[in-house]
Amino acid sequence: MLLLRQIIVNSPTSRSKNKSSVTSQESEGGCRPTFYMSAELLAAMEAQCEAEGNKKRSPFLAELLELLLTSETGEQLRESAQKHRRPLVHELEANLVLFNEHIPAERIAELAEASQRHPDQMLVRLVLLGLRVYERAMARMEAEIEDGQDVVS
Repeated sequence: MLLLRQIIVNSPTSRSKNKSSVTSQESEGGCRPTFYMSAELLAAMEAQCEAEGNKKRSPFLAELLELLLTSETGEQLRESAQKHRRPLVHELEANLVLFNEHIPAERIAELAEASQRHPDQMLVRLVLLGLRVYERAMARMEAEIEDGQDVVS
């Protein structure tokens, strides 16, 4: 399980090591994030860094954290997590499971290719089209009920 904690780094030994590290620590407010993680997760992160050109830090992982912690989408996820009284990771997982288990990604990719769209554009188009069809069907059913007719599906 990944646990993110902030650790304050203001010990006298860390200040005396190197003037440049002191300057960088002070510019970061004297704090640095420390991650406690499984060996499996650490190995996966190292593999991701290696896949990105053997970099010490992975731009992908940094962008993922930025998305979750500072973006508008991340804010919506955090608000939803708070509303549902669950950790952010569980909220993210619930959103991903929704798409992974219930959305036919292969079929969407096929439709996207056939219509010369990206899969994300195709998904948005299908959702909007589905909403339009649903709203029309609901309006028709309500009209039939108001007219006293039997609802035919």
